[in-house]
Amino acid sequence: MNVKIGAKIKALRARDNITQEKLAEAIGVTNKAVSRWESGSGYPDIEYISPIANFFNVTTDYLFEHDLTEKRRKIDEYFERFDTHRKSAKPPQERVNMMRQALAEFPAEEQLLFRLAKALYHKWCVYIWNNDADGDCEKCRSFDSWEESVKIMEELLSASVDDEVRSECRELLAYIYGKIGEKDKVLAIAEKCDDISRSKENILAHSICDDDKYMYGQKQFAKLLGHFTWSFVYTAEYTQDINITSEAYKIIINLFKFIFSNDNYGFYNDMLKTLYNNYAWRLASQDKIDEAFEALENTYKHAQSFDIYLNKLRENGGFRYTSPFVNLTEDNINDIIRVKWLPLFLDALKDENSENKKLSADQRYADLVNRIETELADMR
Repeated sequence: MNVKIGAKIKALRARDNITQEKLAEAIGVTNKAVSRWESGSGYPDIEYISPIANFFNVTTDYLFEHDLTEKRRKIDEYFERFDTHRKSAKPPQERVNMMRQALAEFPAEEQLLFRLAKALYHKWCVYIWNNDADGDCEKCRSFDSWEESVKIMEELLSASVDDEVRSECRELLAYIYGKIGEKDKVLAIAEKCDDISRSKENILAHSICDDDKYMYGQKQFAKLLGHFTWSFVYTAEYTQDINITSEAYKIIINLFKFIFSNDNYGFYNDMLKTLYNNYAWRLASQDKIDEAFEALENTYKHAQSFDIYLNKLRENGGFRYTSPFVNLTEDNINDIIRVKWLPLFLDALKDENSENKKLSADQRYADLVNRIETELADMR
């Protein structure tokens, strides 16, 4: 209990012109006890809080108002630090430590627990990516940070009344269960989820009667575009037919060109960078070397453009699209993970374990690496 409750009691006495003696008599303590509270050298036992509140006709929350406000400020500060750290793509272990510190100060605070679970989840995902564990259930199980994350999220699912927390817990739990081979648990979670037709954006787009419905329609379209893109190319990859897979990448890339005909791709440079990069390796495996290098050049272009987009976000706090398909939507800097892609693209090109050596043996490959290195050096 914060000793500043004594200052609240003193202020209430002054407000009502009540002496220490009268308050002490009313709640059954000595004058000295009230004096200690008000001087900050002690504070009331919990059994006296309700009688004090009743005596002054205030709520117990009012007596603790300063404590609650200060608590809220500190928790919000943890939230801000966590979210800023996450969007800068720093090691998730730092966020794990941050949330453990926060929970030591504010035990059982739901949103802090939720963020700890997400930090542990991201730590586990980094392990999967760095150790080629995707598709290997035993290897995915071997890195145990998923276990604590699952335990926290399962408890939140059973206790939380926050729809957003519950929805994201389902999403992350399904991903973990899928990777560790718990298919039945994935199916059980999926049964409790809404389908696309009942998504927030779809409901708003079809229910709002004013012009805002078009904005929500565009938001729904933008969300579906991402889901459709990866579902389409992953399905094509599953065929294990390199011709079908290459054609799928080509179709999707042309779809983006049609949607963003003015070249104002914004955040979607991120998707195009990945699409072109994957397309380049598929072309190389078909010995279409010139086309593969053209795709790599486009990977470079969209990595550059994404980094320029991030700079605009920082300068303006937001980014508005001009494509008629999404021109009513705007990206907010608080919603974007701010990772520059050009340095990561360079690292991928210089990786000696590259999935395809056909391109790295070509002089054009070395020239591309040199150009990116020079560009990044000039930025420093």
